[in-house]
Amino acid sequence: MTSVVVLGGGALGSVYGAWFAEAGAEVTLVARPAHAQAVNRDGLCIDGQPPVQVRAVSSPGEAGDCDILLLAGKAFDNPELLSGYPGTARAAFSVQNGVRQAEPLVARFGSAAVGCVSLVGATLGEAGRASHSFDGPTLLGDLSSTAPGTAAAIAQALPGRKLEVHNDIAPALWSKGVLAAAAMGVVGLTRLVYHQIFLSPETRDVFYDLACEGASIATAEGVELIDGHGPFQIRSLTQQSRQNAHRRLAAVGEAMEAAGQTQVRVSILQSIDRGRPFEVQAVFGDLVEIADGHGLDVPTLRAVTRLLTAAMPSGVSSR
Repeated sequence: MTSVVVLGGGALGSVYGAWFAEAGAEVTLVARPAHAQAVNRDGLCIDGQPPVQVRAVSSPGEAGDCDILLLAGKAFDNPELLSGYPGTARAAFSVQNGVRQAEPLVARFGSAAVGCVSLVGATLGEAGRASHSFDGPTLLGDLSSTAPGTAAAIAQALPGRKLEVHNDIAPALWSKGVLAAAAMGVVGLTRLVYHQIFLSPETRDVFYDLACEGASIATAEGVELIDGHGPFQIRSLTQQSRQNAHRRLAAVGEAMEAAGQTQVRVSILQSIDRGRPFEVQAVFGDLVEIADGHGLDVPTLRAVTRLLTAAMPSGVSSR
């Protein structure tokens, strides 16, 4: 039986934790106290289905060694989660945002760390309950520092789920990172639900500018974006004219509206709703720092980073 520790058992961590448990793993969920208490009392309930039995704790110090460790908290919680976890892991992956999301795991777990791109959506409801809001795939790949076959071992522990193992995970990591910066930047500043940012010429403009600036950083890093999953096809979008990009983005918004996907609240909007900090550094700040290292001009990305930092709830930090 596989043992799994989920550091950061919020919405996404709960969904993955339930999946591992359903596959027969012994799962320890490190979550906020109220959520942990409800899970231990009533089980972990996803999408109103019968509860799954997992062990839940409120401190990473209460979790022990494991076969697979999943880092699923917000990026600014990494120092507390990782320094507080005393155990070892044979494999470790992160479903966090940001092009540098694997680096904290490499620093902590060395050759056990792999790269991961999660296109799964989740929302946390009342304590002990979460919903699986978007059924995208999970992409895994060994890094240059990874023990060969580690990503494949993680995939084998989740049979029946949408998992892909990539020989080179960098293009997928950067493609998601660029898309996240464009989408979360516009949503974070406007507070609009997802489909609405594609229905207005003004918000489409900013989305396109952010995506193109992100693509220029990827190119400078020697990474070619890909047209992966979902409707955006970020590589093609950033290579099109602004006029053609507007048409494609408008079609995305109209298709979402026609399909009734009108209440999609991306993670930054969920944080805003709860008065919690945003992942400004991981999603935006790291890209700006990499751009600066290459001497690139990224005015829209830099402005969005500054504005979201200024909009952070009083007394909290994005790190």
